[in-house]
Amino acid sequence: FVSFSAAWVLLFLVFAAVGISLVIPFWTWWKDRGLPDVAVERTSFSFDVTGICRTILQKPSVSLSLVVPAFNEALRLKPMLQEAVIYLEQRAASDASFSYEIIIVDDGSSDQTYAAALKWQQGGGSEALKRGELRAIKLSQNRGKGFAVRVGALSSRGQQVLMVDADGATSFSGLAALEQAIESGADVAFGSRHHLAEESTVRRAWYRTLLMRGFHMVVRLLIGSQVKDTQCGFKLFRRHAARRVFSSLHISRWAFDVEVVVLSAILGLRIVEVPVHWTEIAGSKLNVALDSLQMLRDIVAIRVYYFCGLWSPVVEAQ
Repeated sequence: FVSFSAAWVLLFLVFAAVGISLVIPFWTWWKDRGLPDVAVERTSFSFDVTGICRTILQKPSVSLSLVVPAFNEALRLKPMLQEAVIYLEQRAASDASFSYEIIIVDDGSSDQTYAAALKWQQGGGSEALKRGELRAIKLSQNRGKGFAVRVGALSSRGQQVLMVDADGATSFSGLAALEQAIESGADVAFGSRHHLAEESTVRRAWYRTLLMRGFHMVVRLLIGSQVKDTQCGFKLFRRHAARRVFSSLHISRWAFDVEVVVLSAILGLRIVEVPVHWTEIAGSKLNVALDSLQMLRDIVAIRVYYFCGLWSPVVEAQ
């Protein structure tokens, strides 16, 4: 009888712990719901008095917006920006109709990430921005990669919005293929490492490959998505798709990409995966053990809250 009671108590504690854990994503969204302007500490540019995150509601004024979430990326930011600026400046030089902006969102860094972004804006980078503009946004505290991407996307002025990781792991030569997918009818183009894995184009630590495969198995089981690589940090959105998705985003941290997939399905947005060249860069901020558990919790939360109707896309005014 004692053993039987202990087993029930243990089972109750396990379910209670899981329940409390699932409340965390909901509470995080609830207290920060609405436009995330209040999290912005300062910017390197002026914006409309209605709010920086309402820029997405305006007509586009540049061809492409690069949104770069950055947390303690003072060292890795420079080589990524150098490659990006070289590519974009060459593109703009050969196509007079092409214009761009780079939006660096410093997610509450404790290093010199924001200062590094300002250095490039002020012409201190090794490659000059002659035909584009760099904008820097500093968040008051660390809110998570998803939150930083959301702020950047809602602050963008581009006809298309490209989310890029600050580590520069994905070659910018892959942008043309993503743009082709958009031109062919996709609303969102995901850079994907899955398609080229067998050709050894992807080079990464074995345990990260194992975790990635396990993660996507969980995504398929809980979400039902056929997207094979949700986590690659190289995604291109039509402006209307970026507006709908990021206005409705609830998850603030690593699993936000999965919610992007769910929201796209609900909103009828077509996602296409495009092979990209990706190389693992040292210095990842991902804590493999803790963040994997957090991502699993958030994926379960996405499944539960959308299924129950507690979360849904923002209804746009007509």
